[in-house]
Amino acid sequence: MDDLKKLVESDGFARHLGVEILDSGDGHARASMQVEAYHLNSAGSLHGGATFSLADAAFAAASNSRGTLAVAINVSIAYFKAVSTGTLVAEAHEVARSRKLATYLIDVTDEAGDLVAQLQGTVYRKTS
Repeated sequence: MDDLKKLVESDGFARHLGVEILDSGDGHARASMQVEAYHLNSAGSLHGGATFSLADAAFAAASNSRGTLAVAINVSIAYFKAVSTGTLVAEAHEVARSRKLATYLIDVTDEAGDLVAQLQGTVYRKTS
């Protein structure tokens, strides 16, 4: 767990955006981010890259929670709802895992619990 904590804390970009890992372990993780003015796009809603980065941080924490270094090899995101204020939560769940690959679904929700986005990601699990 200390290695996972170090890995997550060394993500300077997520830290810069204000992403906080709330919980992680055994293929799952939860992260949050308070929406700030600097997260907004020119239309006044949350930038897709900020939403992606929150989901990606939860994905990274979940996929690295089993003690094997995991790196993303494929990621896809779908956006469902525009937001411009509040706190978002990303919850990652492992849906499949083998010796070399693992796949995760990450739901990003707003304060009302409405689905804002969903990310699907696959990692390569490095063994050496």
